[in-house]
Amino acid sequence: MDSPRSRRWAWMALGLITLAVITITFWPTPVDRPFHLAIGRVLATLHRHGLPHWVTYAAIESASNVVMFVPIGALIAILVRRSLWWVSGVLGLLASVCIELSQLIFLPARYASLGDVAANTSGALLGGAIICILRYIQTHRSPA
Repeated sequence: MDSPRSRRWAWMALGLITLAVITITFWPTPVDRPFHLAIGRVLATLHRHGLPHWVTYAAIESASNVVMFVPIGALIAILVRRSLWWVSGVLGLLASVCIELSQLIFLPARYASLGDVAANTSGALLGGAIICILRYIQTHRSPA
């Protein structure tokens, strides 16, 4: 995980994923708007067939914010010293606050939300924690 080659890969991947996140979060309108009704219909059908009712559009949107930031947090954790894996959460928080403030100020069709800040930060921190755990397992694995 710490070779120069893996670090180059991590920088490239972080750049591409960050570009994708910027595109999604700074799109003038919510990117899910064209699919909102269809997703609602699919959820209603799935609820009738046993999907728990707590799985709502809002829950899916929040979970997708978490998932969107997991790779960012993981890649940041790969790029920093092992003991600084938690920086992925701090940088995720800072990036998310910048995104939400920008949406509030510059994108009137978007909805700035503290819930999004929490979900994005959680995703980045989760990604960092996954790398921390994988590194721990890698260094403490008994030789076979």
